[in-house]
Amino acid sequence: MLINPRKRPFFLIALLLFIVSAFLPLARADQTDAAAAIASAKDQILICYQAAKEAEGAGANITALVAVLNDAGTLLSRAEFAYSISDFGTARDLAIQSQSILGVFISEANTSKETATQHRNQDFLINVVGSIAGTFAVIVAGFVAWRFLKKKYETAGAHTSEPSNV
Repeated sequence: MLINPRKRPFFLIALLLFIVSAFLPLARADQTDAAAAIASAKDQILICYQAAKEAEGAGANITALVAVLNDAGTLLSRAEFAYSISDFGTARDLAIQSQSILGVFISEANTSKETATQHRNQDFLINVVGSIAGTFAVIVAGFVAWRFLKKKYETAGAHTSEPSNV
């Protein structure tokens, strides 16, 4: 079947509109997926940052945690750049990689926090309680030594105060 030459431009325009309308929802779905992945990665980075902040507040060494946060932040930044240039597939993949890096971050931060809290409690026991116990030990030892020396000098003084009959 041949198309009338006068109707051919209308047919081509209709075909083009059909093709565009068929693939447009797919492009929007990729864009929506990428935007959702980026938003989720941002939320996870904020939660992990808060966990690292709490671990640091407890006295934990968070150098390794900060390195992981930096790596995840770099991937998120690359994802946002890919999204800005309409490379939605790459943006989604990079955002998912950012989230996967942070998969065990919170448990590691909590472990660091607990370890730091235990060390702080142990230091308290050693420094404060140990100092108090040491102070009482010195006081008791001084009192015992004083009593011992007092008895020794009293008995020695009793022998010297007797008159000698020589």
